[in-house]
Amino acid sequence: MIERWTSDLKGAGLKETGGVLFGEQIAEGDFRIVEATRQRFFSGSATTFKRRGAAARKDILDLHKRFDGDPERFNYLGEWHSHPNAPVVPSLQDEITMYKLLAEQGEAVNFLVLIIVRLDAEAGFHIGARTYLASGHKLNCEIELEGSESDAAETTPHLNEEEE
Repeated sequence: MIERWTSDLKGAGLKETGGVLFGEQIAEGDFRIVEATRQRFFSGSATTFKRRGAAARKDILDLHKRFDGDPERFNYLGEWHSHPNAPVVPSLQDEITMYKLLAEQGEAVNFLVLIIVRLDAEAGFHIGARTYLASGHKLNCEIELEGSESDAAETTPHLNEEEE
């Protein structure tokens, strides 16, 4: 996933890009990202990213089919996008968008995750994640990268450690 995000970030340059997250529930409160869709067109600006709603819904439906329609195990987790010109911390607009998406889901979901990624000037990969709860609360997420130790050494992600 890190390699693909790195490629997407390089392709988008100084414009934001993103997509939706689809995950597998491993245990209560523990999820593994199985797919992160890509925005098909780099329509972001230096400070904004807007995904196409109809395309995102189609991607989510396709992912449900691909993972045998088992929503208790595999489901939409949230969103990801880049901050090429800012830290991997959600902006006020990011937070408004996440709460709006939660409201649109009604009682179907009680949380959504937002992952923000960026490359620094030396192509170092940075990642941050926050969970937004239907209750109005938000929590920072712990991120673990799967793969060999050599893979982890190459990417060396910098986690968002800001406390709420």
